Amino acid sequence: MTTLRVLVTQSLGADREVPWAHYDGSGACVATGRDVPSRWPSTERLELVVAADRVRLATVTLPPLPPSRVASAAAFALEDQLAGPLAEHALAVGAQRPDGRVTAAIVSRAWLAELRARAVALPGARLVRILAEPDLAGGSGDARWCVPADRRAGNGFVRFADGSAFAVAMPAADGAPPPELALALARAGKASAPIRLRVDAEVGDDTLARWQREAGVTLVRGAPWRWHAAPATQFNAAIDLLQGDLALAAAPSAGSVRRWFVPALALVAIALVLHVVASAGEWAWWRVDAWRAAQTWRSLAAVTGTTINDTDTPAMIRAALLKRYAQQRHAQGLPAPSDALPLLARAAPALTVLPPGALKSATYADGHWTLDLQPVEAATLRELDTRMRAAGTPPIVATTQAGTRLRFGAGG
Repeated sequence: MTTLRVLVTQSLGADREVPWAHYDGSGACVATGRDVPSRWPSTERLELVVAADRVRLATVTLPPLPPSRVASAAAFALEDQLAGPLAEHALAVGAQRPDGRVTAAIVSRAWLAELRARAVALPGARLVRILAEPDLAGGSGDARWCVPADRRAGNGFVRFADGSAFAVAMPAADGAPPPELALALARAGKASAPIRLRVDAEVGDDTLARWQREAGVTLVRGAPWRWHAAPATQFNAAIDLLQGDLALAAAPSAGSVRRWFVPALALVAIALVLHVVASAGEWAWWRVDAWRAAQTWRSLAAVTGTTINDTDTPAMIRAALLKRYAQQRHAQGLPAPSDALPLLARAAPALTVLPPGALKSATYADGHWTLDLQPVEAATLRELDTRMRAAGTPPIVATTQAGTRLRFGAGG
């Protein structure tokens, strides 16, 4: 199955020439060019690659989470690093690594939605993915400064070994490195291990030596960056930007489904019937037990005069009871457990494990405190988590390169 990959620096248009690369069924690049969409090679699959100017990669460290919660936790950790409200950004995440790190791709939601709509409307090949150009530069233990060999392919970018990446301008006419690069190296220089920067650019020995003196880090020569020459493994591992409400619906042909999957679906149906029959008793028991628990909570709510709906779950009823309790306490001029000061007082003994000066800011809203901290050692965060759970204020902790964000409330 052939694949056409197109590098997008602005958007797609009928009269806009963009770089493309054509790959055969084995993943090898067989042709490259630059054309308007009507002159692209015919293919079965279309993948768009968003140029580094349009996307940023950020890496955060999260506690072990089920895959369904990784995206929301990453968004919470990165909220203070985004330019503008979270709703204006599309955030796509990769799989969580064993060490807890998660890489997220951040791009303008409105721009990505328009790009998706234009690509879906193109005749011919079916759009299957949209990728981020810096995500194709992974797989190396070094930080990389990638400068495109073709100046029409946008600016370059820096990608660090942890997966984070952002765009930088092209080198100045006098050979001076862009100022964003100096800031990036200064940030990376704060890490415990010395940084080594691989320069994937067309650069002479004198210029490379000058950059090494000015940057104060070890520079090694790479090859000029060509996005289409990235290994097939990097394309396969890259994050698909089309997630959540921007995800594409699968559209396989009816014939291929019938030919390949009908026997398998028949076996699955038989197994499903056996499973349903075998587990019917257990399922009924759980239903009865859940009904009894719900009735208990409803009875308790009725006794206390708490207003609930017929569709409210036990968790919703419990939240309504806590709110009712807080209102009654306030009516008597007394504090409630979820008020700012009582909540902070419960957590204060656990917070003493933080080193002096670690707190940057603290915000209280909706019965929860959100603390922004300086970078804190992992052992300290583990001890903090244990102590806060024991105090009845279990936290949500997310670590970024800018520090650590912690959120806790009364009971979670």
